[in-house]
Amino acid sequence: MTIIEYNGKKPQISEKAYVSAMSTLIGDVVINDNAVVWPGSIIRGENSQINIGEYSTIFDGVILLTRSQKSPIHIGRYCILETGVSLLGGFLEDYVQIMEGSLIFEESSIGEGAVILNKSQVPPGLVIPARAVMKGNPVEMIRQQTRNDVLEQKERAHHYTQLFIKINNLLPNAQGYLLTLPDFIKLLLKKEI
Repeated sequence: MTIIEYNGKKPQISEKAYVSAMSTLIGDVVINDNAVVWPGSIIRGENSQINIGEYSTIFDGVILLTRSQKSPIHIGRYCILETGVSLLGGFLEDYVQIMEGSLIFEESSIGEGAVILNKSQVPPGLVIPARAVMKGNPVEMIRQQTRNDVLEQKERAHHYTQLFIKINNLLPNAQGYLLTLPDFIKLLLKKEI
């Protein structure tokens, strides 16, 4: 992985986190226990801190970028940011899911258990209530989630972390995304994953 110090701040990564060797981390970045960062993700804490909570997953090609001192990024626990998400600042409470290709602007706040659907845009400063399912450009409320929906999101986030912990324990020098499908199936059949 590429780790770059910026303005005297260097990324801090928990030993219990999984960060792909093909990701880039710059500046004031904190990655907490059991968080997962997939290949191609770029996490740039150049102007404000980026804090990724426990059991949160940052998928392939996600861009986290703080564009000013007023735009820190806080990602709560058990959050999932899917492929191609761009987050330019904001506060995500626990159990938030942001789906593929979505764009989140500065100073927004996303409540616990909220879901932002594919290719949506959250405008600057918007406050999204807990458990809201949002879609569009700009986002609009589609429906509310149930408590069970939120618990399912938590279980999905936990699953991704456990998967990578098991792979890392079995193959400590390998990156999980480099496993061939046959090798992955063998591990599954042995019930090691």
